[in-house]
Amino acid sequence: MPTATQSIREIIATQPSAAKVFQRFDIDLCSQADKSLDGACAEQQLSVDQVLEKLADAETQECGGPPVNSASLPIGRLIQHIVRVHHQYVRQELPRLAKMAQKLAAKRSDRAPELKNVEELLEALRAEMFAHIQKEEQVLFPFIAQMDQDSIIAYPPAHTCFRSVAHPVSKMMQEHESANQIVAELRRLTLGFQPPAWACATHIALFAGLSEFETDLRQHIHLENDVLFPRAIELEAALNSRG
Repeated sequence: MPTATQSIREIIATQPSAAKVFQRFDIDLCSQADKSLDGACAEQQLSVDQVLEKLADAETQECGGPPVNSASLPIGRLIQHIVRVHHQYVRQELPRLAKMAQKLAAKRSDRAPELKNVEELLEALRAEMFAHIQKEEQVLFPFIAQMDQDSIIAYPPAHTCFRSVAHPVSKMMQEHESANQIVAELRRLTLGFQPPAWACATHIALFAGLSEFETDLRQHIHLENDVLFPRAIELEAALNSRG
């Protein structure tokens, strides 16, 4: 558990999720990195107890909850889970990571030239993933939900330009592979998301965030490629056989 006397840098080094908490409270990870938590809070006129409480909450969430038994979820609930957990994570994390990468590239690229590439790759990943999840939520997921008579999702009718769900599924899987390739290149450039010994708190937080994003993306893609999409194709085949 973090303490009020630890520095911002020390807390982030032992609890990567602390970076998000500090950023929400406008505690600067670079200029205030070597200040104690109570000193940084005093500068921002923040309650140390409140920040410590949020750090404890973040640490609990970092440990993760019980795994989702995706095979037992109805299609509608599976779609809801993907959107609420993984799509929301993409929307929250990629802009945060891109902002940190931009800041680091501007300040540290003379010492770590790869940070420029990290910045560019994160911006490309953000653009690709935002377009990807929008297509899923506005076209593919509504189409799948309409096929499921027991779906609890109140989507408007899907306006589609395809005759079979297999067509957009194939496209989404190609885009998943593209995202995986970008993340793999980020891992290569950062030597497995390992910050250098001289890294500042922002540097440490960015690499920890990238590692966390890679883990979530793996789970996200598994739920779609290996669970939702095959079930949607099977459901469509069953409906066609009845018709």
